[in-house]
Amino acid sequence: MVKQLAARQSNEEGLKIVYDDVAPYAKENSNPQTVIDGLYPHKGLYPRAGLYPKKTVTKKEYPELLRDDLTYPGYALCYPRFSLMNGDYINLPDPHLDYGYISEEYTDENGKFGYTLKRQGLRPHSGLYPRVFLFPHGSSETEMGNPRLTITFNQRFTSVGLLLTFNTLSRDYASDLNIKWYQGDEILSDKDFQPDSERYFCNNYVQLYDRIEITFRATSKPYRPVFLTRIDYGIYRDFFDDELLTTNCLQEINTISEQISINTLNFTVRTESSIPFDLQKKQRLGLYFNGELLGNFYLKNGARKNRVDYHMESHDAIGVLDTNEFSGGVYTGETVASVIEKIFDGESFGYTLDESLQEINLHGYIPYTTKRNALMQIAFAIGAVVDTSNNEGVVIYPQETEVSGYFDETDTFEGLTLEHRDTVTGIRLTVHQYQKIDESQELYNDTLDGTAEIIFSEPYHSLSVTGGTISRSGDNFAIVTGTGGTVVLTGKRYNHMTTSLLKENPDVVFNKSIKEVTDATLIHSGNAQEALDRVYNYYQQPENVVGEVLLGDKVLGQVVEADTGYDGKRKGTLESINYQFSRKIIRAEVTIHE
Repeated sequence: MVKQLAARQSNEEGLKIVYDDVAPYAKENSNPQTVIDGLYPHKGLYPRAGLYPKKTVTKKEYPELLRDDLTYPGYALCYPRFSLMNGDYINLPDPHLDYGYISEEYTDENGKFGYTLKRQGLRPHSGLYPRVFLFPHGSSETEMGNPRLTITFNQRFTSVGLLLTFNTLSRDYASDLNIKWYQGDEILSDKDFQPDSERYFCNNYVQLYDRIEITFRATSKPYRPVFLTRIDYGIYRDFFDDELLTTNCLQEINTISEQISINTLNFTVRTESSIPFDLQKKQRLGLYFNGELLGNFYLKNGARKNRVDYHMESHDAIGVLDTNEFSGGVYTGETVASVIEKIFDGESFGYTLDESLQEINLHGYIPYTTKRNALMQIAFAIGAVVDTSNNEGVVIYPQETEVSGYFDETDTFEGLTLEHRDTVTGIRLTVHQYQKIDESQELYNDTLDGTAEIIFSEPYHSLSVTGGTISRSGDNFAIVTGTGGTVVLTGKRYNHMTTSLLKENPDVVFNKSIKEVTDATLIHSGNAQEALDRVYNYYQQPENVVGEVLLGDKVLGQVVEADTGYDGKRKGTLESINYQFSRKIIRAEVTIHE
């Protein structure tokens, strides 16, 4: 099983929710750079000799500032009292690791930028005697201006400020700086800050900016450049048990992926923080207990109830996938790994796909649908479990079969209940086959001046257009551009053929109940029997063990054994956990599918 808890930690901080109150996708869509200003006519500028117009140019870009894991790698630089002889510093290698932004300018003896560095030359004079490596040289002056970092964005963002991380190894930081937020050429906000540590939050709520300029004026120690290893467009807040008025969390899986549940976290927090909450959709909320991650969630709705209380509703990565589209198509042997990679393309969270599933070939069809539904089609076809609990992203793994956890009588409250659902005596599974045919069909016919996205109700191949152009297309869609005339799009159909397989309980003659599985369009002749057996076996276990337990170290998807106290021990997969948090332990209402 791929999905496992991280190594257990020893802290006893209890419940904690980490709220990433940052602008979603801002970092990925940013471009930190140093810029050399151009010269163009403006008020107060007068012609003079040697003055010519010139463009603003980018001197250097810093893509490493888009990362979240960058720290200063301990390179020994030639600044007074900078490189300590404690083993943490090494000579700069070639090639070197990313180290973020280091300004070319460095401060004077008072830790200030904006001065002229003067170097006295060497010339013959009384008392100077020739020796090795002693050569005449002239005096020089270098302007040490105020370093400036410019961050441009390819769209507009809103955040409660900037969290700047400087050099956490040497504990050097900029002690005086100015930040300007722009929308186009308009200054939205202009504010000075005086950081007092190597990680400092510049508190300033600004809406819809597309450019930021950070000008540095001083450093915490003399003769230092500016070290900047990380920029976050917002702040990270920790909410503990004493601040959380209510916390409700439900996590579920389905072992045959007949459906993929959306896990939820809803809570109300009371805080005296003076920093306003931004409450943007898709901000991350990490749920922890005693330092262990129970799951990542993403803000869906947020509301301020009064001066100090905020209520937040969130869902997991599956909930995010349910809001994003996937174009699908007809598959003729593409691997699971390649198709799932496309499903997660552009998402802010990652995924883990078990090695045993990666090279399975897909045959069949996925309609134009949500990413959640596309993932469900794949998981059902290959017999995978899709899970977001206890992990940073989405984990896709085969169903567990071996018992690895136990609930005894001391772990349960008021016993466990055996729930019996309606008996399914058989499964009828539809098998799908898609073949290209030459039958053409008109898919679009209209006057078009601009671009139109045309989504098909069934797949088509060999698309062609008259009166316009196709900029992008697939089996389920086409993006067509026209210039004011009539645009006609045609395509050729796929012949969709179906058969069915039936598996019944031979011991049941009367009162049969056959479950139909018709819409799993990645079920083909090569995987149908295996899928049929899997679904049949799942429904031949009509009982669930439900009840309130001490959760301990048990996790979703784990095969556990539970002592009912009256009907012996039952074994099954832990499919649902509804958490109830206290300061020391986690109680939970669980469902164990036998």
